[in-house]
Amino acid sequence: MKQWTSEERYRPFKEADREELKALHEEISKSKWRTDYHIQTVTGLLNDPNGFSYFNGKWHLFYQWFPFGAIHGMKHWYHVTSEDLVHWKNEGLGLKPELLTENYGCYSGSALPEDDTLWLAYTGNSKDFDLVRHPYQLMAKMDKDGKITKLEKPVINPRPEYTEHQRDPKLFKLNGKYYILEGAQNPEKKGVLLIFEADAPEGEYKLLGELKVRDFDDFGYMCECPDIEPVGDKWLLLFSPQGLEPEGDLYQQKFNNVYFTGTLDIENLEFIPDGPFKELDRGFDFYAAQCANQNQFENAAVLTAWASCPDYTYPPTDEEGWANLLTLPRILTIEDGKLMQRPVPAAKELRGELLFEARKGTIISNTLRGLMPSSAIIELTNPDLASCELCLFADNGRRGFEISYDRNTKVLTVDRSTMINKVNEEYGSVRRIALENGLSSLEIYVDHSVVEIFINGGEYTVSSRIFPEASERVIRMGGSNIDLLIWKPVKAVEDDFVI
Repeated sequence: MKQWTSEERYRPFKEADREELKALHEEISKSKWRTDYHIQTVTGLLNDPNGFSYFNGKWHLFYQWFPFGAIHGMKHWYHVTSEDLVHWKNEGLGLKPELLTENYGCYSGSALPEDDTLWLAYTGNSKDFDLVRHPYQLMAKMDKDGKITKLEKPVINPRPEYTEHQRDPKLFKLNGKYYILEGAQNPEKKGVLLIFEADAPEGEYKLLGELKVRDFDDFGYMCECPDIEPVGDKWLLLFSPQGLEPEGDLYQQKFNNVYFTGTLDIENLEFIPDGPFKELDRGFDFYAAQCANQNQFENAAVLTAWASCPDYTYPPTDEEGWANLLTLPRILTIEDGKLMQRPVPAAKELRGELLFEARKGTIISNTLRGLMPSSAIIELTNPDLASCELCLFADNGRRGFEISYDRNTKVLTVDRSTMINKVNEEYGSVRRIALENGLSSLEIYVDHSVVEIFINGGEYTVSSRIFPEASERVIRMGGSNIDLLIWKPVKAVEDDFVI
């Protein structure tokens, strides 16, 4: 792997770099692990989703981007758009570091549509000559033609009563006022959520205090990427706490993404939860989830996340010079007090040619001949009374990416331990979920180097990166009474070079 100097890592994009990046893209586009329907980095490294919103008749999404390699370096924002949350178009560079208040990167943030303007709130990662960090919360605005203009004056200056870790502003409007919810760390090195108020989106934001969660006060040593959304008559508060210890089968990632449902009391700066926080996703690779600021789905939120985790590496693609992608957008609803996550409605359009069909264990049609396609959409219903299993990307000596369910214990297990390319093993290669009501269905999205599983119509989700080799090409199925359908997906994300 290339050894990066500080100068190389903290290099902002310039117009003269365009040909260099085009050559980088031409190389990485040859990778067998590039995707058909997941948003992936155009070059270099992708991480947190930012500025997710519906504005001017389109869905807008930005992602954290280091253009020059598969490493965390000088962060920019890259811009993609969609009309249906499934077919995505590369629009090019959104934000690049150019102000003194962002001289070490444009860090994560959010968006708020207001009339003819999309307001973009983000963290300016600034360092002085002694490399001491000074985090500023900055604002930019995008017009209907896609032109982005930055406000030179910060809307929030660093707060001296907290550590240098102050970032990831969530911009939202409530009762005619504008608010920013921000992740921070107090002097005791505990993660907290700060809330600020202003009379206009570009106004001077006043610190109201810390948003407290009733009966809960330990969220690790840092709270990243906070988000808050109304969902029906409830509120959804989600964030990424750092420093949670594993508890049995829970919190197995190095850093996790959790949520509360409940009530927001903005006047008293309190969130009243319905119960303890829960993990948004029970898989291997999921972090920094963000909900769209949108008006297209009533009584619901629209969410996507980074299909990775801080400090994780993926040597198969890192060595090719690129890293990471985003999860499929999901519709979130609260039903009978439970958060449900489902693929967006337009995801049905991804289903192309039907490759395999079995009803109650009897094969109706089959063009797979036992071979696992590199990209597929799989639907399993009516599981066997004893057990069922799917082994994707298996070979003669390995079970591949194994999904199994034991009816007796009501436990679903996802195991990637036998795959040739093992990644981030120190955080486990097996995930187990106890299903209170047993297993009724699985909806599985396989896309070259990522697998997303929606369990029981969205009761749980499991997101996982995988890197199958050519020898891992078998699909195995077990379960005598299952209904199983497998489709070839339609390509929905063009791997084109746009800067």
